[in-house]
Amino acid sequence: MCIKHKLLIMRNIYLSAFVLLVYTNHLYANEPSELGFLYKQVIDAPKNKSYNDTISKVIEVKDKYKGDLQSQFAINQPLTTLYSYVGQYEKAISFPTDDPLITEDLIESLFPISAVDKILTMSKETQIVMINEAHHIALHRTLTTSLLQKLWSSGYRYLAIETLSKRDVDINIRGYAIERSGTYSNEPVYAEMIRTAKKLGYQIITYDDSSGNEREKVAAKKIYNASFSINKNAKVIIHCGYSHILEKNLKDKRTWLANELANLTGVNPLTISQTNLMESKTLEFENPIYNKILNKFNPINPTILTDNLGAVWSTMPGQHDVDVIWPRTTYTNTRPDWYIKNYDLISFEGKWCRDKYPCIIEIRRENELNAVPFDRLRIERKPNEKIVLRLPSHKSIIFGFNEHGEQVFKGPTKNH
Repeated sequence: MCIKHKLLIMRNIYLSAFVLLVYTNHLYANEPSELGFLYKQVIDAPKNKSYNDTISKVIEVKDKYKGDLQSQFAINQPLTTLYSYVGQYEKAISFPTDDPLITEDLIESLFPISAVDKILTMSKETQIVMINEAHHIALHRTLTTSLLQKLWSSGYRYLAIETLSKRDVDINIRGYAIERSGTYSNEPVYAEMIRTAKKLGYQIITYDDSSGNEREKVAAKKIYNASFSINKNAKVIIHCGYSHILEKNLKDKRTWLANELANLTGVNPLTISQTNLMESKTLEFENPIYNKILNKFNPINPTILTDNLGAVWSTMPGQHDVDVIWPRTTYTNTRPDWYIKNYDLISFEGKWCRDKYPCIIEIRRENELNAVPFDRLRIERKPNEKIVLRLPSHKSIIFGFNEHGEQVFKGPTKNH
């Protein structure tokens, strides 16, 4: 499905990029009491509303490792993930989490087309669609969400999700994510993806609860048992992180989920990457070809490049099928436009924080207060500009939490 091109240099330190795997032996050896528990901080923050305290703790550790590039990269993984949880999107994309992937490609003969339309067409040639994400970039979840209705119409009935925990045995009954459902699912866009899938009728598959050398094999078996073993004609969407979509690994001998599934099912999956061509607030942290593509094609929606015969372009031919290119994020009232568009909005009021900062504001559906919030925003200091939060279509409640996670405000939204 790919156009051949020359991949000159690969310098991606964290191809796996599941945060638990990021903390290397090098880091543990340096200061296990500090670096070894950063991922646990990410897990614990939603449980006790300790986002502010947790972010401060991670920043303190980061400051201790100035000049240590490898440690900085690893620390940035939980830090940027935490920023994504609390709606601070610009901060989430402001730090390097990898060395940029350097490529040399001839894109002059390629053409931009709608990623959603092309993926839908390609999905009809397979029974498995795999879409990856960077765990700190909430935007990546919107691609899967935008495809759910269209893929349902094409016969897809299962959504396998990496982050979900086996502890939440009722998610298919309940129909929405709660705090214990998983790790990254505590981010509002991720939670809405799950809610959308359940509303359409998808069966959610929890598969990623093992580690070590058997992780990919066990995951593939669980997906198979929950879908293909029941119906050999099943069609499955898999939303996962980074390298799990690799059909072939040219870097080392590790076999990733896409390859394990192909071996188990005999199905050649459609593998879609969003993680090689990502925006950053600092250009030096980007793959150089990303900016080149934006300058040439000026995309306004998620885009795929093809040649005049319709063959799709990939930064890693033979390893994954196609790359999705997103335009740069624009902002209105401090929030990403892609995040707030098509929603009713409400302007922030200082009384929600009792005029003390930093604080966390959450918008929750009135009839599902145990669900992951529809919106969550961390406000670091008294605003000098308008700030908005998005509202669901149902009646909703505003919650305010102080810097230590203590509730200081609760009240209905005015337009409800």
